[in-house]
Amino acid sequence: MKNSEYAAKTAEFINSFIGKEGYVLLKTEFVTEDGLRYLRAYIDLTEEERNRRAEEIARKKAEKEADEAEEQPEGGSEDEIPAPEVSINDCAAVSRRVSKWLDKEDFIEEEYTLEVCSRGYLKEEGDN
Repeated sequence: MKNSEYAAKTAEFINSFIGKEGYVLLKTEFVTEDGLRYLRAYIDLTEEERNRRAEEIARKKAEKEADEAEEQPEGGSEDEIPAPEVSINDCAAVSRRVSKWLDKEDFIEEEYTLEVCSRGYLKEEGDN
């Protein structure tokens, strides 16, 4: 198998479950950098998951502000609610599932490192 086939087969597996878990696969690649091989998957949140998380953040913020208002009735927080992003826990959850599958399938003969990354890493690489 070629590097592109490793990436394609991995993408096919990831796409079989990722949407149900609130993620979207942006890209997979099998690359060599400084003599080391990496199988990378770049993920992001689905729009539905991003909206769900935003609602949860807003709810928690409102609860916190209500609690603070009871303690200090003057003023309120004007802090902007951050947009939900892929967390390290999201990457780890996808990575664990893919790693188990890769161990079972064992179709990559070379030594490599699996990395599941957020969209931010994809942007950084594109900027270079």
